Amino acid sequence: MARYCVIGGAGGVGSALVSALVQAGHSVAVSVLNANEAAAVAAAHSDVAAFELDLSNPAQVADTLRAGVGEGPLDGVAVCAALAPIGVLETADIAQAARTLDVNVLSALAIYQAVMPQLRASKGRLAMVSSMAGKVAMPFVGVYSASKFALEGIADVMRREAAPQGVSVSLVEPGGIKTPMVDAQLAQVARMIDELDTEQDRLYGAFHRGFQAAAHASHVGGASTPEEVAAKLVAALTDASPQPRYVAGADAEQLIGAGRALGDAEMDAVMAQMILGETV
Repeated sequence: MARYCVIGGAGGVGSALVSALVQAGHSVAVSVLNANEAAAVAAAHSDVAAFELDLSNPAQVADTLRAGVGEGPLDGVAVCAALAPIGVLETADIAQAARTLDVNVLSALAIYQAVMPQLRASKGRLAMVSSMAGKVAMPFVGVYSASKFALEGIADVMRREAAPQGVSVSLVEPGGIKTPMVDAQLAQVARMIDELDTEQDRLYGAFHRGFQAAAHASHVGGASTPEEVAAKLVAALTDASPQPRYVAGADAEQLIGAGRALGDAEMDAVMAQMILGETV
């Protein structure tokens, strides 16, 4: 039996990962945001230890995480928590952008610093959820995309610095996922469209509606399930030779592949077609 920690274990992917690890007979510690999430984890898994961890304050993450996990052996850590704000960058809330970078990037660094001694002792694994938006910059999710681009870069450095010590670092790069977060985004963008004034609608209404249509089509269509993404995290935590990156979902494979193959002008055209339904 191995011992794992799942950061953000009450959400869609995190909860699916906890279930998969518990069903495989492993011991799991889970971080949650608040008491309500802790109660949900306890109701689903009576033998899982949950502790509260606020990723919006990276300076306090390491100490809180060490206390929550304890000093015993630790075979792997999976980071599933993230913020995903939507909207065009011209009107992005700077405080919200800073909080997104705190949660999605700087806390990932704090987590790495906190658990490296235990992972080094066990030759363990760190797996983090990135996104296809961390490989291809996507309109209307610019702040989220920026945070995932940063996570991609910092994870590469983690992997290269940790590998000589026997610790592997992997990213899972999903496309759309069928989670309640997407339902919340769809409700939010509907409200945003209703609140657009004439000038805002002229400038950016097409981006709002294009994102709404694309997100809805993915959510009711070919988006991955949380269990499918969790399976990639399980692979990163347990494969004999873990890969640096695991792509999850046909949409992610297609978009990331296009990003590798096409130049900037061509990708601009792909994004315009995807979001605006037009070519440039």
